[in-house]
Amino acid sequence: MEIKTEQKMRFVPATCTKCGAALDVDPSQDAAVCPYCDTAFIVEKAINNYNIAHANIEHVDNVTVDMKGSVDSVLNFAAEQMKESRAERAAWRKRSEETSRTFMVTFMKMFGIIATVTIIAWMIMTIGGFWG
Repeated sequence: MEIKTEQKMRFVPATCTKCGAALDVDPSQDAAVCPYCDTAFIVEKAINNYNIAHANIEHVDNVTVDMKGSVDSVLNFAAEQMKESRAERAAWRKRSEETSRTFMVTFMKMFGIIATVTIIAWMIMTIGGFWG
């Protein structure tokens, strides 16, 4: 009789391709979603980002570091966050305007009904007093 041993899922460290959060991912998967910023990403790319960020350099004679890519990444992230914030504010303004418009329409309908009832009551009292 053969007893199967359950294989444990092996997670490896990775870095979110959008927010830079430290993650543990299943390398057998093609894609995943960051639990911090809800961005879908390619698992292999996130693992590579982690490996590059945590690479051990034992011997270097000459290194040129291109900071432009890092700065661009940070600026792009900030721009995306600002864009999302603007979209949220615009949606809130739209909901607020719709609520105000609904309130005003309801108010005007009620005002019209009250004014009409008041005029009719005044006419009945006036005509009743005139003829009576």
